[in-house]
Amino acid sequence: MLDTVRDTESAHALPYLIPALLELLRSGTVALHKDTVEYQFRRVLLEIINRLPVNEAIRPYATPIFNCMLHILRHDNEENGVIACKTLLDVVRSYRPLTDDSLSEFLSIFQEAFRNMSGLVEQTLSNDSVVLDPNSMLLGIRSFKVLGEMGMVMVIMSQFHRPMVSAAVQTTIAPAFEVLALEAPAQKKAREDYEAMGGIWAGMALSIKNISAYSDFIHTQIKVCFAPFGGVFLLFRVTRCYRI
Repeated sequence: MLDTVRDTESAHALPYLIPALLELLRSGTVALHKDTVEYQFRRVLLEIINRLPVNEAIRPYATPIFNCMLHILRHDNEENGVIACKTLLDVVRSYRPLTDDSLSEFLSIFQEAFRNMSGLVEQTLSNDSVVLDPNSMLLGIRSFKVLGEMGMVMVIMSQFHRPMVSAAVQTTIAPAFEVLALEAPAQKKAREDYEAMGGIWAGMALSIKNISAYSDFIHTQIKVCFAPFGGVFLLFRVTRCYRI
């Protein structure tokens, strides 16, 4: 319905709608299981925020929306974290609400997500990893998918707030290199065993039990390559993988 309402009509409703939605998201209970009512409810609330039309009636709420999405990234599940990142992209692109405080909070979440990746790789991509329940979700702060989307948010921030972001980016370079250097333990063993026999390993190890998690992990590393740090990360990854 929001997509079909004219700007002049939506401007009357948005000042009442947006604060109510943001309060529900902040005060509601986080759900980590897809088959719960709370999960569906929070997903709908985030989808409404994500689909808000771009107009001047929303500009006064750009900062509260931005801050609420940071709250979602730190506390909510990974699927809601992905939607929150998409909303952050749109808000930064359309209204440019970034401040030193909000940038500092985003970087804090980004760096915490980087630190969580080593343990997540070990937990989900080892030979003895437990098969993940498809109805259960990880927290966004411990998600491959969310980390990759946060990298894309950094790209947009760098484009629209380069003087503010350029110095802050330096603090994420070292942890980003560490994530790029990670390798799934099951994949590492399969590769080393194959190379010990004189072969060249290609593809995913058959011993990996969580295939979707492995795919998310690889996609995240690719997105980190193209975060605002430039092509040097891609060169690092290619050099490491192909020994050139």
